[in-house]
Amino acid sequence: MSKISSSPNPTIVDAASLFYASEVIADRVGRKVTVDYAKLREVLDSFRSQHGWRPASVNMALLSIDPASEGQQRFQSMLRHSGFEPDVIHYRDAFVSLPPGRSLTELRGDSIVSLCPRIAYIAGLMARHPDPHFLVVSHSFELFWPLVDLTDRIGQKGEVGIAYFGSLMDYRWKSTGLFDDKLNLTFFDLDPYGNEILGVDLIGRPNTTANGRSGLSRF
Repeated sequence: MSKISSSPNPTIVDAASLFYASEVIADRVGRKVTVDYAKLREVLDSFRSQHGWRPASVNMALLSIDPASEGQQRFQSMLRHSGFEPDVIHYRDAFVSLPPGRSLTELRGDSIVSLCPRIAYIAGLMARHPDPHFLVVSHSFELFWPLVDLTDRIGQKGEVGIAYFGSLMDYRWKSTGLFDDKLNLTFFDLDPYGNEILGVDLIGRPNTTANGRSGLSRF
Protein backbone atom coordinates (compact mmCIF):
# COMPACT_ATOMS: atom_id res chain seq x y z
CA MET A 1 0.00 0.00 0.00
CA SER A 2 1.43 3.37 -1.01
CA LYS A 3 1.71 5.97 1.72
CA ILE A 4 -0.27 9.20 1.61
CA SER A 5 1.97 12.17 0.88
CA SER A 6 0.38 14.81 3.16
CA SER A 7 0.85 13.87 6.83
CA PRO A 8 -1.45 14.94 9.68
CA ASN A 9 -0.04 16.16 12.98
CA PRO A 10 -2.68 15.44 15.62
CA THR A 11 -2.55 15.85 19.37
CA ILE A 12 -4.85 13.24 20.94
CA VAL A 13 -5.85 13.65 24.58
CA ASP A 14 -7.16 10.73 26.64
CA ALA A 15 -9.67 12.63 28.78
CA ALA A 16 -10.46 9.54 30.87
CA SER A 17 -6.78 9.22 31.80
CA LEU A 18 -6.66 12.88 32.85
CA PHE A 19 -9.85 12.48 34.87
CA TYR A 20 -8.29 9.60 36.79
CA ALA A 21 -5.19 11.76 37.40
CA SER A 22 -7.30 14.58 38.83
CA GLU A 23 -9.08 12.13 41.15
CA VAL A 24 -5.92 10.56 42.57
CA ILE A 25 -4.30 13.97 43.09
CA ALA A 26 -7.48 15.27 44.74
CA ASP A 27 -7.29 12.36 47.20
CA ARG A 28 -3.68 13.28 48.01
CA VAL A 29 -4.23 17.01 48.53
CA GLY A 30 -7.68 16.75 50.14
CA ARG A 31 -9.55 19.04 47.77
CA LYS A 32 -11.15 19.02 44.36
CA VAL A 33 -8.75 19.14 41.41
CA THR A 34 -9.75 19.90 37.83
CA VAL A 35 -7.79 19.96 34.59
CA ASP A 36 -7.35 23.36 32.95
CA TYR A 37 -7.58 22.25 29.33
CA ALA A 38 -6.71 25.67 27.95
CA LYS A 39 -3.41 25.63 29.87
CA LEU A 40 -2.84 22.01 28.84
CA ARG A 41 -3.19 22.93 25.18
CA GLU A 42 -0.71 25.80 25.63
CA VAL A 43 1.85 23.46 27.23
CA LEU A 44 1.41 20.82 24.51
CA ASP A 45 1.75 23.44 21.78
CA SER A 46 4.93 24.66 23.49
CA PHE A 47 6.35 21.12 23.58
CA ARG A 48 5.81 20.83 19.85
CA SER A 49 7.40 24.20 19.10
CA GLN A 50 10.48 23.78 21.30
CA HIS A 51 11.23 20.29 20.00
CA GLY A 52 10.91 21.25 16.35
CA TRP A 53 7.60 19.48 15.76
CA ARG A 54 5.02 20.87 13.37
CA PRO A 55 2.02 22.60 15.00
CA ALA A 56 -0.95 20.36 15.76
CA SER A 57 -3.28 19.97 12.80
CA VAL A 58 -6.01 19.10 15.30
CA ASN A 59 -6.24 19.01 19.09
CA MET A 60 -8.70 16.22 19.86
CA ALA A 61 -9.99 15.11 23.27
CA LEU A 62 -11.39 11.59 23.44
CA LEU A 63 -13.99 11.09 26.15
CA SER A 64 -16.78 8.78 27.21
CA ILE A 65 -20.06 10.44 28.17
CA ASP A 66 -23.60 9.91 29.32
CA PRO A 67 -25.61 11.59 26.53
CA ALA A 68 -28.33 12.53 29.04
CA SER A 69 -25.92 14.44 31.31
CA GLU A 70 -26.16 18.22 31.01
CA GLY A 71 -22.91 18.56 32.94
CA GLN A 72 -21.06 16.50 30.37
CA GLN A 73 -22.56 18.56 27.57
CA ARG A 74 -21.16 21.65 29.30
CA PHE A 75 -17.80 19.87 29.61
CA GLN A 76 -17.74 19.40 25.83
CA SER A 77 -18.46 23.10 25.36
CA MET A 78 -15.57 23.91 27.69
CA LEU A 79 -13.27 21.68 25.63
CA ARG A 80 -14.22 23.47 22.43
CA HIS A 81 -13.65 26.84 24.10
CA SER A 82 -10.21 25.59 25.20
CA GLY A 83 -9.23 24.66 21.65
CA PHE A 84 -10.00 20.93 21.69
CA GLU A 85 -12.31 19.03 19.37
CA PRO A 86 -14.31 16.50 21.44
CA ASP A 87 -14.59 12.96 20.10
CA VAL A 88 -17.18 11.13 22.22
CA ILE A 89 -18.41 7.60 22.76
CA HIS A 90 -21.08 6.27 25.12
CA TYR A 91 -19.57 5.52 28.52
CA ARG A 92 -20.73 1.89 28.45
CA ASP A 93 -18.76 1.31 25.24
CA ALA A 94 -15.56 2.39 27.00
CA PHE A 95 -15.73 -0.10 29.89
CA VAL A 96 -12.85 -2.58 29.99
CA SER A 97 -14.19 -6.06 29.23
CA LEU A 98 -14.74 -8.34 32.23
CA PRO A 99 -13.47 -11.92 32.42
CA PRO A 100 -15.76 -14.34 30.56
CA GLY A 101 -19.00 -15.03 32.39
CA ARG A 102 -18.59 -12.18 34.89
CA SER A 103 -21.09 -9.36 35.32
CA LEU A 104 -20.89 -5.85 36.75
CA THR A 105 -23.01 -6.89 39.72
CA GLU A 106 -20.21 -9.27 40.80
CA LEU A 107 -17.63 -6.52 41.02
CA ARG A 108 -17.17 -3.83 43.62
CA GLY A 109 -16.69 -0.21 42.69
CA ASP A 110 -16.86 1.43 39.28
CA SER A 111 -15.88 -0.21 36.04
CA ILE A 112 -12.62 0.96 34.49
CA VAL A 113 -12.96 3.16 31.43
CA SER A 114 -10.30 2.90 28.71
CA LEU A 115 -10.01 4.83 25.46
CA CYS A 116 -6.81 3.04 24.45
CA PRO A 117 -8.39 0.96 21.65
CA ARG A 118 -9.54 4.17 19.97
CA ILE A 119 -6.11 5.78 20.35
CA ALA A 120 -4.35 2.65 19.08
CA TYR A 121 -6.60 2.71 16.01
CA ILE A 122 -5.66 6.34 15.34
CA ALA A 123 -1.99 5.37 15.68
CA GLY A 124 -2.57 2.69 13.05
CA LEU A 125 -4.06 5.29 10.72
CA MET A 126 -0.95 7.44 11.20
CA ALA A 127 1.15 4.59 9.77
CA ARG A 128 -0.34 5.30 6.33
CA HIS A 129 1.43 8.66 6.26
CA PRO A 130 5.14 9.28 5.59
CA ASP A 131 6.03 11.67 8.41
CA PRO A 132 3.27 12.41 10.94
CA HIS A 133 3.99 14.33 14.12
CA PHE A 134 1.71 12.39 16.47
CA LEU A 135 1.34 13.32 20.15
CA VAL A 136 -0.77 11.39 22.68
CA VAL A 137 -1.69 12.43 26.23
CA SER A 138 -2.25 9.30 28.33
CA HIS A 139 -0.71 7.25 31.14
CA SER A 140 -1.79 3.88 29.75
CA PHE A 141 0.78 1.18 29.06
CA GLU A 142 -1.60 -0.46 26.58
CA LEU A 143 -0.38 2.16 24.10
CA PHE A 144 3.26 1.09 24.31
CA TRP A 145 3.33 -1.37 21.40
CA PRO A 146 1.08 0.63 19.03
CA LEU A 147 3.21 3.76 19.51
CA VAL A 148 6.57 1.97 19.31
CA ASP A 149 5.44 0.13 16.19
CA LEU A 150 4.41 3.44 14.65
CA THR A 151 7.86 4.91 15.34
CA ASP A 152 9.44 1.89 13.62
CA ARG A 153 7.23 2.27 10.57
CA ILE A 154 7.80 5.98 9.99
CA GLY A 155 11.49 5.89 10.94
CA GLN A 156 13.33 9.19 11.40
CA LYS A 157 11.02 11.12 9.09
CA GLY A 158 8.20 11.63 11.59
CA GLU A 159 7.72 12.13 15.31
CA VAL A 160 5.77 10.13 17.89
CA GLY A 161 5.42 11.21 21.49
CA ILE A 162 3.48 10.68 24.67
CA ALA A 163 2.82 13.40 27.25
CA TYR A 164 1.62 12.90 30.81
CA PHE A 165 2.47 13.51 34.43
CA GLY A 166 5.61 11.41 34.87
CA SER A 167 4.84 10.62 38.50
CA LEU A 168 1.49 9.07 37.48
CA MET A 169 2.56 7.01 34.46
CA ASP A 170 1.84 3.28 34.58
CA TYR A 171 4.86 1.77 36.37
CA ARG A 172 5.69 -0.46 33.38
CA TRP A 173 6.74 2.50 31.27
CA LYS A 174 9.94 2.83 33.32
CA SER A 175 11.11 -0.66 32.35
CA THR A 176 10.81 0.20 28.64
CA GLY A 177 13.45 2.93 28.88
CA LEU A 178 10.98 5.70 28.03
CA PHE A 179 12.32 7.94 30.79
CA ASP A 180 15.95 7.31 29.82
CA ASP A 181 15.67 8.22 26.12
CA LYS A 182 16.15 4.58 25.12
CA LEU A 183 13.17 4.63 22.77
CA ASN A 184 12.49 6.60 19.61
CA LEU A 185 9.24 7.46 21.36
CA THR A 186 9.53 10.95 22.90
CA PHE A 187 8.24 11.56 26.42
CA PHE A 188 7.05 14.99 27.53
CA ASP A 189 6.67 15.27 31.30
CA LEU A 190 3.73 17.36 32.51
CA ASP A 191 4.78 17.24 36.18
CA PRO A 192 6.59 20.61 36.04
CA TYR A 193 3.33 22.19 34.85
CA GLY A 194 1.11 20.82 37.60
CA ASN A 195 0.41 24.30 38.95
CA GLU A 196 -0.78 25.59 35.58
CA ILE A 197 -2.76 22.51 34.52
CA LEU A 198 -4.09 21.21 37.86
CA GLY A 199 -3.45 23.94 40.39
CA VAL A 200 -1.13 21.56 42.30
CA ASP A 201 2.66 21.61 42.64
CA LEU A 202 3.74 18.08 41.69
CA ILE A 203 7.50 18.49 41.98
CA GLY A 204 8.05 20.90 44.87
CA ARG A 205 10.08 23.50 43.01
CA PRO A 206 9.45 26.55 40.81
CA ASN A 207 7.99 26.04 37.35
CA THR A 208 10.27 25.81 34.31
CA THR A 209 10.01 26.49 30.63
CA ALA A 210 8.46 23.80 28.45
CA ASN A 211 11.30 21.29 28.40
CA GLY A 212 9.81 17.84 27.95
CA ARG A 213 12.30 16.06 30.21
CA SER A 214 13.02 18.62 32.91
CA GLY A 215 10.97 16.82 35.56
CA LEU A 216 12.62 13.42 35.27
CA SER A 217 15.49 13.83 37.73
CA ARG A 218 13.60 11.73 40.29
CA PHE A 219 13.99 8.57 38.21
